[in-house]
Amino acid sequence: MTNRYVAVVLAVDQIVEEEVLLLVNGVKVKCFTSYCPLKIEVGKSYEVDFEIVLPDGDFIVAAEKSNNSLVEMMDDGFSCALYGYLDGSTFRSFVDFTDQEIHYDYPEFNEQFVKVRVDRIDVAF
Repeated sequence: MTNRYVAVVLAVDQIVEEEVLLLVNGVKVKCFTSYCPLKIEVGKSYEVDFEIVLPDGDFIVAAEKSNNSLVEMMDDGFSCALYGYLDGSTFRSFVDFTDQEIHYDYPEFNEQFVKVRVDRIDVAF
């Protein structure tokens, strides 16, 4: 099941058109546009859904809860660290990422606050 969220487009990269900066649930996040059948405009709101692309190898560690952002960009690309709660098949961060199957490979982190390193966050408009 895919959850839809309302996101405000803050910026669209002039060189890499698939790169968008969104505001979702009060969090700014840079995403890769994987599907967009319409022309998006800066400042407008759209219903979107998200999916994370996980790297090979270890990508999850236990984390301390803090007041900092749930998204920490790693470089100028799309890689980032997401902080959230692993709740069975759902990773609850700035949005809920369902069906990621993280809990199958890392059951020891289930029901814990964690840091997950992702290659990118895909957004579909």
